[in-house]
Formats: sequence, C-alpha cells, structure tokens
Amino acid sequence: MLKQPPCAFNASVGFAIVLAVLGALGGAHAQSTQTLPSITVQGDGEDFLPPAAPGGQAATGGRLGMLGNVDVLDAPVTINSYTSQVIQEKQARTLADVLQNDPSVRFTTNSGHMLEHFTIRGLDVSGPSVALNGLYGIAPKGHIPTEFLERVEVLRGPSGLLSGMAPVDNLGGTVNVVTKRATAEPITNFTTSYSSDSYFQGHADVGRRFGDDQRLGLRFNGAYGSGDTGVADQKKGRRLGALALDYQGDNWGLALDAYTSREKIENGSQGMYGLVATRRAVVGLGELVDVPDADSNMFKGTHGTYEDNGFALRGDLKLNDNLSAYAAVGAANSSGKGLMFGTRVIVTDPDGTAAGYVYNVNTVTRGRTAETGLKGRFNTGGVVHNVVASASWLNYKEGTANNPNEGWPQNIYNPVAPPMFPDDPGVPDYSVDNVMTSFALADTLDIAEGRVLLTLGARLQRVRQKLADYDESRLSPSVGVVVKPWGENTSLFANYMEGLSPGETVPDNGQYVNAGQTFKPLQTKQAEVGVKQRLGGFTHSVSAFQIDRPTVIDEDVDGGRMMVEGGKQRLRGVEWSMFGKITPSLSVLGGISYLDARQRDTGLRTFAAPKWTANLGLDWETPVTGLSVGGRVVYTGKQWADTGNTLELPDWHRFDLNARYATKVAGTPVTFNLYVENLTDRQYWSGLFTSGYLMPASPRTIRLAATFQF
Repeated sequence: MLKQPPCAFNASVGFAIVLAVLGALGGAHAQSTQTLPSITVQGDGEDFLPPAAPGGQAATGGRLGMLGNVDVLDAPVTINSYTSQVIQEKQARTLADVLQNDPSVRFTTNSGHMLEHFTIRGLDVSGPSVALNGLYGIAPKGHIPTEFLERVEVLRGPSGLLSGMAPVDNLGGTVNVVTKRATAEPITNFTTSYSSDSYFQGHADVGRRFGDDQRLGLRFNGAYGSGDTGVADQKKGRRLGALALDYQGDNWGLALDAYTSREKIENGSQGMYGLVATRRAVVGLGELVDVPDADSNMFKGTHGTYEDNGFALRGDLKLNDNLSAYAAVGAANSSGKGLMFGTRVIVTDPDGTAAGYVYNVNTVTRGRTAETGLKGRFNTGGVVHNVVASASWLNYKEGTANNPNEGWPQNIYNPVAPPMFPDDPGVPDYSVDNVMTSFALADTLDIAEGRVLLTLGARLQRVRQKLADYDESRLSPSVGVVVKPWGENTSLFANYMEGLSPGETVPDNGQYVNAGQTFKPLQTKQAEVGVKQRLGGFTHSVSAFQIDRPTVIDEDVDGGRMMVEGGKQRLRGVEWSMFGKITPSLSVLGGISYLDARQRDTGLRTFAAPKWTANLGLDWETPVTGLSVGGRVVYTGKQWADTGNTLELPDWHRFDLNARYATKVAGTPVTFNLYVENLTDRQYWSGLFTSGYLMPASPRTIRLAATFQF
C-alpha cells in the first residue's frame, strides 16, 4: 500500500500565508481605480503576456508551448486566450465555466463530479492534462479554481511538438492556465458573491511590487465559500490559497507559484443516467426518456472532499542579445475521498425505474515535472531564425480504490437515497506510474520581414509505463506556416501537427474480461488550413481541419467482451471564432463549429460529437456611465449517445445573461456583477459522460458579486 508523499504546499501553510500577506500589505497605499490594471509586467523572461484585445474578454495572443507567447495572427495554429475580465464578468468559478465561451469545447462531466473532463474538436481532454504556466502534471486535478488565474488559453488540435505529451488524454487540444502576477499598479481587491440557492463566497486579491525599480512582485489570492447549491439539499464548500512571487533582474528572472485548493460536497449530487449502458446483469432501456428535474439529487447522504496542492518555479536567463535559457520545475499532489465519480443510474423502464450505483472512492495523484531549454536568434542571409531546443521530464502517478453500493432500486423522477454510503475503501496502490521524457527542436523562419513565418520542428517522445511493461519512443514531426500577403492584419495559415496520448486502460466496470489492460500510446495526426483577420478592434478566424487517430474497440470473444486495438477515427470540421469590438460600444466573443466525426472501420458516427455547436456572446456598453449588459447563447446540435448509433440526443440551446456596473461607494471604487446561467431554466440532456450515459443540464443559476478596490 502506498502513502501519499508530504504535500509541497498544504492547506495550513496556505492560510498562514494568507494572514501574513494581508497583515503586511493591509496598510500599504493602493492607487487602483480600474477593474483591470493597465500595465501587466507578468512574463516568462522575454515572453510577456500579450495585451487584451479591445473589449477585454480575450487576448491578442497566447502561449504556443515551447515557442512562448505569440500574437494570434502570427500563430500557425488556432488559439484563443480568455482573460481575467471575462472570468469576472461571467462569474466563472472553475475552468469549466470559462470554457463555456469556446464553441469547440463541450463537457463530459457535470457538477456532481469532483473532476472536470471535456472535449475539444470532438476528442477527449481530461482534467489532469491541463497545463499550468506551460507545465503538465501540476495543475489542480479537481475543479480548477479561477480566482488565481490571469488567462485561460485554448490551443485547438494535437500539438505534440509545442507542448509534449500530457499525462492523460489531450488529443483534441491543449488548455493552459496562466497564473496572476503582481502588476505595475498596486492591487487590493475584495469580492463578495452569492450564488443560488444560498452559496456565499469571499475572495481577496492583493498584489504589490517592491523596491526602487519594482523588481520584486507578490500576488496573493485567497477564496472561501460555502452554502447550498441548485441541486436539492446539496451543500458545497471550497477554499483556495495561491501565492505568486516574481523577481525581474537585469538579465534574468524568477517566478514561483504555490497553491492549495480544497472542495467539499455534502449530501449528494446530480446523476449520470445510463440508457444504453450494460452493468453486469442490468441493461439500459435503449430509448430516450424525459429528462428528470435539473435539481434532482440522486445520492442524498453521500459526501466527498478533494484537495490539490502544488507549486511551480521557473527561471529565465538572457545570455546575450540573441540567446537565452530557461528552466522550470513543478510538483503537485491531489487526493480525493468519498463521492468522486461513479454516480450512475441505469434506467430500465420509461416510467423512470432504474438501478442506482454509487462508490466511496479514495484516489491519489502525484505529478513531478521539469523542463529546460535554449532560445536563440540568428540570420542566414535575409532569413531570421528563431530556434528553440527543449528537454522535458514528467512522472505521473495515480491510484484509485473504490467501495461500491450497486443496484439498489431507484427512480429518476422520484429519487431514492442509497441504502447506505459504503465504507472507506482504504488507501489505494498506484495503478498508473508513467515517466515521459522528450527532446524537441523547432525553428521559426522569419522570411520577407515577417510576411512569411515558417515553423519546422520535431519532438522525440519516450513513454515508459512502469506498471504496464511498456517503454517506447516516437518521433513526432510538425510544420506550420503563416503568410501575410495583404499586410499585417490578414494572415493565411496551415499546419501539420501530431500528438501523443497515453494508452487507454480498460475500465474495471464488469463489462470487459481484460479489465486493467493498458494499451500503447495513441498517435494523432492533424492537417489544418485557415485565415485570420484583424479589422480594427475585431479579430476573427476561419479554419478547416482533419484529424486522424487510432482507437480501441469492443470485440466479443469466448467468455465475454474485450477492449482491443484496431479502430480508426476521422474528424473533419470547420470553425469560425471571433472576439473584440464590432462597434465602439458592442463587444463579441465566441464562434461556430461544424464537425463530422466518424469511425472509419464501421462508418458509424462518433458518439458525443455533435455536428454543430455555437457559443456566441455580446456585451453592450450602455450610455449610462459604468453600466454594461450582455448575453450569451449556447447551442449544441444533435449527437449520438452511444458507439452503436442506436440512440440520438436532440439539439438544445440555452441563454445566459450578464451585467456589470462600475461606480463608487463612499469614495471606494466598486464593481457589481450579475450573471444568470440558463436564464429560462430549460431542462434537457446536455451531453455524455461516456457511451450510453447521459447528463442533465444544470438548473438556472444566479450569481451576484461586488468587487471593492481599496
């Protein structure tokens, strides 16, 4: 049996730092009259954060892995970068809330889970594969809190060259979260907020720079919340402590991030409903039924707690005008107990008769990572070369034990609490112990004074799965090109990218005779072409792509069913995304996506991959000083609910509303925010957890917040 190593930054240390920071800085004079400071000094060496675009909800650029921060129009791939402003305006509490602005992202877990999983371009991206400041394996594994985030960056499509291999699935794209840093202007903000039904939270955000040249920066974010949610009789609590330190020397810089995050669910959650599922002797109904009430609590009496602790340290050194070096290390520990996942209900009759399944889970995760590299710049004739060489190492361990309570009589329209919540299953052994090392080299050729940007590179990735006796290496080449034939504001781009993902492990759910087997890593290939354009304050892009990847499939054998290699999947799509101002007072954020996803060996369509999706928001700065109002529509087209294409979910749409009013109260700047999700309280099947298991939409949720700037 394993014992989890001591946490790098535990909860008690985090809240001790909270008190120390507030005590030391509480009396410091702050001169901040804007919600977002106008000057940001955050950066990784020379790679300073790209500025926000007009409207403030998205940035003009984002991080391309080892290549650093790049302007959107100079990137040979499709990337969106969401800012802290949109986090505040939409009152986003977790990463999932932020990603609801992206038309290529859809979710595969609901709020009843402690983990956040989603798809990008129809392919799975699991929560553990989110990068923190460019490093995999150290972001919070549970719900990623937003209070300490400056940016959320979404790079669509596989990107093995740019970011390497993530510890779990991320073939559809890469999500990188960027932490806050102290800015040139002092920050002392306190936000108090309310969410329906009766959840209250406080959030302190304090930032200062010190010294004659303001070389030393400190930023602290702390949040605490507790109360009832929109799910009947459910309570949630959460707390966060995050500290960011940075020092900017003449030719060098250091940045340290440390965080502790804890979330607790009490008295149950929503369920996931199996309609085509097979669970030992219980078979799903095989037809669509009316969705239960969105606030239905299927598992009263259960509870769960998830805790994440981690840190990252990065250093940059400018060796001369044309050569720099960097190095980064990080570590994270995560643990969860109780109600984590497995909240399944298999429906067996149209009247809602079902069988309930719930697990008492004990799960532990450990991530350790390091990366180093060189960045150089030189000329050959009229061509400028921007060369990056990097080496990375990641050790990812995971273990889960669970104790089930299976098959009690249930009804989705009149929920029955589990007869009992099973006992703690004890500390698990690690079932995953993977070591991933890689070496990468890339050169971006600047030709004709920036009118042509050609990126060539490859990453040699070694994957060692200690517990599966697998140790192999694979070279993943990539190429990207950007051409600007009509000036700086229009770019044509194309790329060929490859990605690797750890091999899937056959689930131990009673369905497969080879449960526990782990397959070799899967290689994904993407080709993409598109155009990007910046029209004043408005930026938009249109791209077409094709992704090919191998899959595992089910095969009937003597003695039962096996999961085996041999499937092939092809995804073709077109995306149109946009952000910025379309008039001096009207901002837009979102886009539309079309996707055709098929299993090539069977001709069947991929489940949980709707053809059409759209997320489109508008915000209007009204003639009333300080007042802006906005709304968002989210649309998801029809999608197959199972691998056999026997059950199809209808399309759905919902409306969200937001408003902001900035004023002064007794001379103190205050910003009031209102956000309403699912304005009309529609009830519908919103998506899928896995083949045959459906998720209901969340009920109407109202959030109110007031941010005081001292």
